[in-house]
Amino acid sequence: MAQYEIDNVPYPIDFQETDHLKRTLQNAKNLLMCRMGEVPYDRMRGFDTDLFDLPIGDFENELTPELDRVMGWEPEVTVTKVETTMLQDGSIYIRVTVDVDDGEEEED
Repeated sequence: MAQYEIDNVPYPIDFQETDHLKRTLQNAKNLLMCRMGEVPYDRMRGFDTDLFDLPIGDFENELTPELDRVMGWEPEVTVTKVETTMLQDGSIYIRVTVDVDDGEEEED
């Protein structure tokens, strides 16, 4: 497994991406950017925005389990680390370190 970072800064989706790793990371980032309730017929998919109403300490405690739930839709991705920063405009920057299963078996 290899580790990569994704964040909640929007960027355009490349619908023509052919590289499996880049597409997997793009899918994970898309799940992070998706808000619960946005996907018709799958209202549980996406990030629970009610967490943003919590005090920052509670937000950080609830964030990892929520991201584990959200990343369940991308089975090749495992959340390993989450960092948050409160920006001056009051928004929260989220950086997530993920392991991506490249399909290769690790040797002992």
